Amino acid sequence: MTQTGRSSARRQILVDRKVQGALVTRVALYWVMCLMTVGLMVLCWRILTNPLGSFYAHWNDLWRLFGPAAIASFLLLPLVMLDVVRLSNRFVGPIVRLRRAMRQLARGQDVRPIEFREGDFWQEFAAEFNAVAARVQGPPALVHQAAEGEGEGRQQEDMIVLGSE
Repeated sequence: MTQTGRSSARRQILVDRKVQGALVTRVALYWVMCLMTVGLMVLCWRILTNPLGSFYAHWNDLWRLFGPAAIASFLLLPLVMLDVVRLSNRFVGPIVRLRRAMRQLARGQDVRPIEFREGDFWQEFAAEFNAVAARVQGPPALVHQAAEGEGEGRQQEDMIVLGSE
């Protein structure tokens, strides 16, 4: 679902810097930990299979054999981080919009029904929030929303059911 008259593409890369920054940081830490763990395992294996070789010879062999893979994974890391941010937009964006609408509702302002973009997570949550907002705002808001033709399908049914109670 997309909002009427609005593009479905997000204009921002980071919708919630705190949450998405933590995810990107976590991805980078996982990458570092994976490289360190695999490197240490391979180094230990090489030392166990050839105990007479010097540590520096094992270290040089490790870098010579696995250095290109480490560099390639470093080059792919920004793509993985970007993918994590884009995926997180599908669940962070709806939460940001819900928070904004809840603040408006708490201030006593009229809240227009919210609709999430196609592909966003928690589509049902928007319909449930719209039903609660319609109940809090009362019948005048329902009449106004129905006149504008906002909401489709289940959202409109929820508003009609709540308005008839």
